[in-house]
Amino acid sequence: MHLIIKETMRLHPPGPFISCECRETCQILGYGNPKGTNVLVNVWALGRDSRYSKDAEFKPERFAEYNRYVNFNGTDFELIPFGAGHRICPGMTFALATLELALANLLFHFNWELPGGTKPGDLDMIENAGFTARRKSPLLLHARRHIHASS
Repeated sequence: MHLIIKETMRLHPPGPFISCECRETCQILGYGNPKGTNVLVNVWALGRDSRYSKDAEFKPERFAEYNRYVNFNGTDFELIPFGAGHRICPGMTFALATLELALANLLFHFNWELPGGTKPGDLDMIENAGFTARRKSPLLLHARRHIHASS
């Protein structure tokens, strides 16, 4: 489940941009930036950059490979959906705990199906551009309650 959460955050970060302030004068892609300049980092594009991941496909096992323990703590710059450094999201641990609990309960109590013979490849995963990354079209699923036999 942790691998799926990491991969989802890589491809679909909650906020596509994070703001960073230059601590010293620097050059970024040939442009001079004086100390104190605010720079927007495109987290959405970093998650799809071929220098950091071989492909943009949904592949959670990429984080299970040996020596590939990547965390959200802001030190692994290929996965920074909550920001990095001293400006990292203060609610990150709460958000992850809530997400894990909600996802575990949804997976435990329901069987999920795509409606009307829809195939996974038919899903439109395009997102709207904006301050937050939201899907352009709604995701429609059928949830069937899973009754667990008591022991």
